[in-house]
Amino acid sequence: MRMLVAVVEEGSFTGAARRENATQSGVSQHIQKLEDRFGVRLIEREPGGARPTPAGDRLYSRCVHVLRGASEAEEEMRGFGRGLDGEAAIGLMSALTRCVLGPTLRGFMQVHPNASIRIAEAVSDQLIERVSASALDAAVVPTIDPVGPLDGRALPSVPEMFVSRVDRTQDHMIPIDLRTVRPLRLVMPPKDNLRTRRVLAHLALQGAEIDDVLELDSMFGAFDFVANSDYVALIPAIMVLPEIRDASLCVRPLAGPPLTLDLMAIQPRRRSLSPVASAFLAALERQLQFDAVAWRP
Repeated sequence: MRMLVAVVEEGSFTGAARRENATQSGVSQHIQKLEDRFGVRLIEREPGGARPTPAGDRLYSRCVHVLRGASEAEEEMRGFGRGLDGEAAIGLMSALTRCVLGPTLRGFMQVHPNASIRIAEAVSDQLIERVSASALDAAVVPTIDPVGPLDGRALPSVPEMFVSRVDRTQDHMIPIDLRTVRPLRLVMPPKDNLRTRRVLAHLALQGAEIDDVLELDSMFGAFDFVANSDYVALIPAIMVLPEIRDASLCVRPLAGPPLTLDLMAIQPRRRSLSPVASAFLAALERQLQFDAVAWRP
């Protein structure tokens, strides 16, 4: 079952062999045994890849449910023999690592001292790829339509905030209409970034005229550049919690239709989350809900 699932999700025998630490011929033999057993072709071998037949696609769906059920049963039985320990690899965007990760991790470690969390920070596209390949147990990314090997669940949304240097402190936390900002010079992550694409699409829809976009693939670099120039940035509220509280930068909500960073936790469809991973994501969700007090009116 694992071999069939791997071939379908990777789209090739080579990728499946790499994922399952097997040889390509070994994977092919497993698939051949399944086809012989059921008397039907399950995988169409094609130059450079493989795709499931209708029968293979149906069996893939069944196998995913069986493998996930087996994984859940295994984790449940382990829970009877010990407390919450083990480790989990979680991927986070930089928007979540500046202010939210620290208190979440400290609180989690106090409650579960025997558990180990490994955090990987990367852009959302990379996190999606790593979860799909089972290199990470789960990740938090902007909301996507989970397809193929992924499942996802929604987490609290976070508003995007207008951030500029401190010129008029009386404007701090006063809503601003971006259509009235001229010139509008933005510091943004590269345009192939999922969040950047969504922000620019929203601004275009609202009729905001952008005079220049400086692509800067560093959130901390963006903070320094904004603090010392007439460029501004749109930054998720969870990244500017200190600035919201101490007004060291001018942080303002956006007037008009809301622009939010909608978050979701993604995981491989074929496998249940371990108790450690589930507990950490639950702690992260609680921290997001707690921090929301800072930016609510």
